[in-house]
Amino acid sequence: MAKKERKKGRLKAFFKSRKAKKGSAAVIIAAAAVAVVILLNIVTGILVERFPNLKFDMTSSGTYQLQNDTKEYLSQLDKDVTLNVLVKESTFKGGMNAYSGGQYFVQANELLKKMAASSDHVTLKYIDLSANPTFTSKYKDIDWSSSDANNIILVTSGNEYTALKLDDCFTYDTSSAYYQYGYYVYTSTTIEQAVVTGILDVISGDKVQIDIITGSGENEEAFSALKSLLEKNAYKVNVVNLLTSKLGEDSKIAILYAPTVDLSDESAEKLNKWLDNDGEYGKTFVYIPINDNVDTPNINAIIENYGMKVSEGISFCMSQNHVLTDQYTFITDYNNDTYTDNLRNKTIPVAVRDSRNIEIKDEGTAKPLLSVSDTAGVVPFDADDSKTYEDYLIKDGINVAAIGTKANDDGKENKVAVFGSPMMFLSTYLNTASFNNANYLVNFCNTAADRGDLGITIVSAANDNGELGTITASTTVTVGIIFVAAVPLVVLVIGLMVYIRRRTK
Repeated sequence: MAKKERKKGRLKAFFKSRKAKKGSAAVIIAAAAVAVVILLNIVTGILVERFPNLKFDMTSSGTYQLQNDTKEYLSQLDKDVTLNVLVKESTFKGGMNAYSGGQYFVQANELLKKMAASSDHVTLKYIDLSANPTFTSKYKDIDWSSSDANNIILVTSGNEYTALKLDDCFTYDTSSAYYQYGYYVYTSTTIEQAVVTGILDVISGDKVQIDIITGSGENEEAFSALKSLLEKNAYKVNVVNLLTSKLGEDSKIAILYAPTVDLSDESAEKLNKWLDNDGEYGKTFVYIPINDNVDTPNINAIIENYGMKVSEGISFCMSQNHVLTDQYTFITDYNNDTYTDNLRNKTIPVAVRDSRNIEIKDEGTAKPLLSVSDTAGVVPFDADDSKTYEDYLIKDGINVAAIGTKANDDGKENKVAVFGSPMMFLSTYLNTASFNNANYLVNFCNTAADRGDLGITIVSAANDNGELGTITASTTVTVGIIFVAAVPLVVLVIGLMVYIRRRTK
């Protein structure tokens, strides 16, 4: 009994001692620091979940940031739109049974949340179809049953709706694990552009129609990037063979891309009749000549009727301010305010390669669109090998794009535009943010078609696993452990060490 009393006395004396008081203070400080760290993590998590735009993107390429076009477009929405992700959020973030590349779903999920946070008119929902099997029943115009449906997001606005497939929102390697194991190997996400396209689809009403002309040796694969760009900007694009069909009466724009032979007499007549539109006008014909020596008198007649002529040769540029890789690949200057007024960033140039020169023959009818006035010229197809570039310089420069306009008695206009470089509309240039090719084309079509809505031209965001901040589903857990458990534990250990050290002094 006396022994117990002695122990109690010692314990009481210890708590009253200077060492105990200092040690207690250290423990209290350590505990307070741990509590503050935990509280900050909890509060930050709640805020970031409530306001996704508070998340800080540490990737050099802005992997988790919406592009400016998207943010501005969403901020201007005046109609309510709902983005219905057709799985649970945990399933979506987990990669949808991906063999590889599941991190792109984490990226996509963050982009979707930021879209919803960018506008009061955008709502994001996750629909577990296994728990809500009747959800799709009222969307009867969508294929829900076939093996290739793969619908992942349903975009709705009022009574309008459209479904986005996995193929629309992600790119994947079709040559590897899918066919071997039945799993997808994802390589990037295109969800930002796909969703904006879906929103345009459901709020635009009737789409502006564009016909791409075939029947004169055109390479459909070559203009696939151009066609895809227009479709992603909510245009209805039809491929029309003029040898067997005619251009749509409702189509506002017709495009002839790099024909390898001339239009037949019958095809040229169909095109002229479509342009005339029974005297009503209101049509735009876009001609993109091939970069080769092809005799096209029927096409030339249409172009010359609108005050222009396509040069028999390839344009070059020797200006250090314009040349990219060689004299035949260069950037151009904007030369027509009508088709740049709504262009987002006029400091970004349009690039061309192997372009024809568009000569202005009637300045009252035709005007340049894209030009180079500094040290440029045209090398003829039948160039003399003994001559140099200086021999082919053109004093006033060259036009790589021009437009001719005619009006009827009521003031309604027809337009014929010529873009001299078919290569400027290949994916290499359309999908490069360093060039304005995609933006310029969409803006040109919007202006020519008197389309009021905003054209969205977004380059797919890249995802680099080597970058700090690129978080996969597995690293999400790791980061959580570090900041929720490891950091507080380290603080606690440091506090205990301070306590023990002071006690032993």
